[in-house]
Amino acid sequence: MRKILILGSNGLLGQNLVRHFRKRNDVIASSYSAKNKLSELGISYHRVDITNRVAVAELVQSVHPDIIINAAAYTNVDACEDHPEICWNTNVRGVENIVEAAASVKPVLVHVSTDYVFDGEDGPYTEDDQPNPRGNYARSKLAGENVVKNSDLEYILARTQVLFGSGRDVGPNFVTWVIDQLTHKRKIRIVDDQIGSPTYAPDFCEAIDRLLQKETFGLFHISGPDILSRYDFAVKIADVFDLDKSLIERIKTVNLNQKAPRPVNSAFKIYKLINYTGWEPHSLDRALELLKEELANQDG
Repeated sequence: MRKILILGSNGLLGQNLVRHFRKRNDVIASSYSAKNKLSELGISYHRVDITNRVAVAELVQSVHPDIIINAAAYTNVDACEDHPEICWNTNVRGVENIVEAAASVKPVLVHVSTDYVFDGEDGPYTEDDQPNPRGNYARSKLAGENVVKNSDLEYILARTQVLFGSGRDVGPNFVTWVIDQLTHKRKIRIVDDQIGSPTYAPDFCEAIDRLLQKETFGLFHISGPDILSRYDFAVKIADVFDLDKSLIERIKTVNLNQKAPRPVNSAFKIYKLINYTGWEPHSLDRALELLKEELANQDG
């Protein structure tokens, strides 16, 4: 049985990773918070701040994992413009601490990155396309990737985007936010000029699992197969969840006055993932149906 240390286990992606990998592995969870949001699962939990070099080293040495999955990051894109030091310490120094701590243990390192490493001028993108990050968040995530690439570890660099799913006591993702707003009959303004590939969190976990099983390492784009605008995504959510799509107003990115730049089209081509695993993530329609079942089971 593989021993897997999951960093950032309290977030949306971290919780999904814990739930997925605990089925057939010895999972150890770790996050910044003192509270383990999945305490009912009975797995070992450690409170660790990845920016604390000593704490990370002690954790890795005590656990001695076969695999480390790093889902910890500072992901508030606009806040990264206001707090560049926190952004860099978490997304770059934190990764350096993980790599340094892992040097003597030699686990496989799975590091989660983002479509924001691209400027969005020429999407959709393959793994061979040249990054051109804009904004502090984007630059920090590319720098974190380079830390992993320059290490002596076997690694999977997993870029993803527009992640959605369910989790306990997590902030809203695009899908859950749209559902909440439309359920309460609130009008929402959604951009139609940002294009991406929405990613169902359980599909991301399945992709990582399959790559690890095949011992296929390197850089992979992991997202759903659909490419569409945020506006069209919101309309699709309304359709699947039987909500009033007339409440969705079509706007442009410039109307939002966002502090950090957003890629216009950062959608992924996922041929490499499909070719290496022989598996394809769910279509967006099917992923939303699965999420609908998940949320109904939680409510029930």
